Amino acid sequence: MVIDITTTSVGRDTAVHTFTSFFKYVTFSGYFRVVVTVDPAYSVPSEERSRTLSFLRDLREVDPRVTEVVLEEFPRQVGLPAALGVLLSHTVSPVGVHLEDDWQFSGAVDLDGLIDDLYGCEATQIVFGNSHMARGGTFERPGEATFVTDTKVPLVRLERPSWAAHYMPLGPHVHRTALWAPVVARALAVNDPSLCVDERIREQVLAEDGYDRHRVHFTRDVVVHDIGRAWVARHRKYRSLTPEHLDRIPENGPLPRARTGTLDLRRSAELRRRAERVTPGLTHTYQKRPENFADGHYPVYLERGDGAQVRDVDGQTYVDFVAGLGAATLGHNHPVVTNTLKEKSPRGLLLSLPTPSEVTAAELLAETVPGVEMVRFLKTGAEACAAAIRLARLLTGRDEVLLAGYHGWHDQLIGSSPGVPASLLALTTRIELSSAQDDERLLEDLRIRDDRIACVMVSTPYHRELTTGFLTALRDACRQAGALLVLDEVVTGFRLAAGGLGEHLGVEADLICFSKGLAAGAPLAAVAGPRRTMTAFEQLRVSSTFAGETVSLEVMKAALRHYAQSDYYTHIATLGRRLREGLNRVAAEAAHAPVAVGYDPMPCLRFAEDRARNACIAEAFLAGMAQRGVLLRRDVNFVTAAHRVEQVDFALAAAEEVFAERRFREAVAGGQRVPT
Repeated sequence: MVIDITTTSVGRDTAVHTFTSFFKYVTFSGYFRVVVTVDPAYSVPSEERSRTLSFLRDLREVDPRVTEVVLEEFPRQVGLPAALGVLLSHTVSPVGVHLEDDWQFSGAVDLDGLIDDLYGCEATQIVFGNSHMARGGTFERPGEATFVTDTKVPLVRLERPSWAAHYMPLGPHVHRTALWAPVVARALAVNDPSLCVDERIREQVLAEDGYDRHRVHFTRDVVVHDIGRAWVARHRKYRSLTPEHLDRIPENGPLPRARTGTLDLRRSAELRRRAERVTPGLTHTYQKRPENFADGHYPVYLERGDGAQVRDVDGQTYVDFVAGLGAATLGHNHPVVTNTLKEKSPRGLLLSLPTPSEVTAAELLAETVPGVEMVRFLKTGAEACAAAIRLARLLTGRDEVLLAGYHGWHDQLIGSSPGVPASLLALTTRIELSSAQDDERLLEDLRIRDDRIACVMVSTPYHRELTTGFLTALRDACRQAGALLVLDEVVTGFRLAAGGLGEHLGVEADLICFSKGLAAGAPLAAVAGPRRTMTAFEQLRVSSTFAGETVSLEVMKAALRHYAQSDYYTHIATLGRRLREGLNRVAAEAAHAPVAVGYDPMPCLRFAEDRARNACIAEAFLAGMAQRGVLLRRDVNFVTAAHRVEQVDFALAAAEEVFAERRFREAVAGGQRVPT
């Protein structure tokens, strides 16, 4: 008996491990005909690709059971659907084994027994048990899987309630070709091409009501393991969803060209004039107003971003340290975000009932952040902070709150602001933690009013680092007072650490508020914490129609996994430190005091203690940097996963020129804003 082994490969040397381990662990009385498509989808190094192709061509020497090798090499990327179509055209045996090039066998496989079981169970395919499908207890949860009896190989079948019940996985499996191949071909022909192939096949099984017809089984034993993710992480490659979206991490396009004279901001100015007619305050985001940068010397509107660089509407390119006010943690147009959008958005953005994404996203956040057991999703950081205060008031029966830092625009988060009722302002005390003396003042304020305070909410100042000693003392004081410690990690979460300042300093809060980096810029926020506090949300009317929007939840999951599996935290801290120390070195060489302070991944510009004077000097500095192709903020700035050493050094070279510029020196001397 000769059976076909069909394999999709991109030329990675993982294929060597796939076939070597397959021949090592699989017993079979017959012979193999091997059909492999090689699709250059990952920009595999040429030496590795050549080595892999040589191995595949010589498979008959690797195992005597191989009678023929058919190798289809594509000159350009065609994508997995097209590669599968070519494989199907070569398939001739009634029973086949399908492999992919990123799995490694680690347990014995009785292929003769599986083929007998394939027919005995009237199954379309039997999937080799693997760690990916078995995640989260898929084959152990009651009511989700049933052991199959009277088979030569121990098998299990998933019941309809299982998340994977309707899948016919492309992972390593044995199949009956006459049943399997038509389903795959129909799925590729009629289902949404933006979905991954496994999902397209699943959609076909659902459309055909094919659960009972195809009767997919799995081996009880886990005998194969995914090795592709490790290769991807090691080579910093990313899978593209479709052929036209090649694996591409936006990194370093050409650095911005040198400019002489002022920026050309004519189109920005025209858009600004139009906006003034239809938008009160010019922009919908307070912190993006032109007066917060260098009005008249700085772009007002951007049209696109790639990696760590952006382009304004007048066609000028900049290295970007504004990073969407800290939300674009991975940079702009990162495939972790964009590929997730392309894959998930065709399913619908907001369905009429809760979706599995709400559960899986909450589970992942709870697994990721120490001390988190439950999660409530919202849409903005301000919403999350307001919800946390309402929850604290419910739990304590108290109304007053102490705020340290800025927490959003909602009435109960503002120390003083036009339009906020005086009765509500009386319940809120806001303290800026500008110095260690302010830290002590916050602790003292809590001690004085300990029986009236519902919670203390802390957002770290950006120009100085809070200490473990202070945050521990604050947590202990809250416990003694019966108040909740709420950490506003909207900016610091997934930047200083996954859990933000609290995890960074090793102090657990009663509630944590997340946004920005939570979903790498997709609109999402969360209140999270231990079960003892979070369960009280059941008594509150805290709701958001858009909190269950599936695409943002799926982007969050992809971003959190990427943070954990990459060198993200080390990378942004290392480059942030290089930027901060470099700016201070350049300042010292120009006989100026240090200008960059704060935490490594988020350096803060501080030119003077006096607020008005600081604003004037910062404006001159930002204007000079923008002219030279670098966008910075006058306060906290952000390094992203997309930034590279050469972009930081480009910014430092620009800063050296700005410090020597006459208009900057005049601003330092006189504290006057730059003329427009």
